[in-house]
Amino acid sequence: MKNQIIAAVMLLTGLANYGQSSTAIDTVAVDKKEIKPSRLDFNVGLETSHLWRGLVINDGMTATGNIHYALNESQTFKVGFWGGAGFDGNYREINYYVQYQKNNLSIALWDLFNTTGIATPKVFNYDKLTTTHIIDLRTSYRFPESFPLRIEADVLLYSGLNDRELNSDNDFQSRHSTYVELSYPLIRDQKVNLNAFIGAAFPLNGSKHLFTNKVASDFDIVNTGIKATKDIEIFNYHLPVSATAMWNPSNKIARIQLDVSLF
Repeated sequence: MKNQIIAAVMLLTGLANYGQSSTAIDTVAVDKKEIKPSRLDFNVGLETSHLWRGLVINDGMTATGNIHYALNESQTFKVGFWGGAGFDGNYREINYYVQYQKNNLSIALWDLFNTTGIATPKVFNYDKLTTTHIIDLRTSYRFPESFPLRIEADVLLYSGLNDRELNSDNDFQSRHSTYVELSYPLIRDQKVNLNAFIGAAFPLNGSKHLFTNKVASDFDIVNTGIKATKDIEIFNYHLPVSATAMWNPSNKIARIQLDVSLF
């Protein structure tokens, strides 16, 4: 047995040397060009359900994609497209955004266009009486590492059918539904990290906001829970995964969401 192992090692060594010699004789060495950092990038993910600020947007397997381009060399300004599609073919969404992000501060303007249940979606329709587009201003800030609390504040600047109601003059007004969230890492720098969050919603105008099923409501806790994250190592590839437990006390719903960032 020992002799067989020695013979196998000698055979492999001889083949390797032969391959190296052949390469030197039969091929011409070509220097690999250095790959420059790209301002263009895209990401793909899978979710067991698509959740947004305490709402269940799609209650089934969902594929998501994000294409983005940095407008400057430091990549603080980006424009992009985010989209989602349900495996059952019912949920479809495409959003456009521009974002400024530097250090722990982020400011973004999103155009949300969910075409789920719309027979003939009109992608370029922004009429205030008929549009299904939502213009969403998103801001967030994370405090320094000594106290890494994250604050998010978002307001719907413009919405036709989804976030409006009749006022006292019998005219449609935007409710400007606003969402504020606090999140904090309970466990970090571990194999499994844990984050806790709580989000509230209220209208700037009108009698209710977008994130509740109630007939009228000035303020609600709509999104609270925990999110666990870790990296799964497959060969030399790290696969970020997360599990979120979410409760919406206003709508009396709860979900467990599993999320995988493929790349």
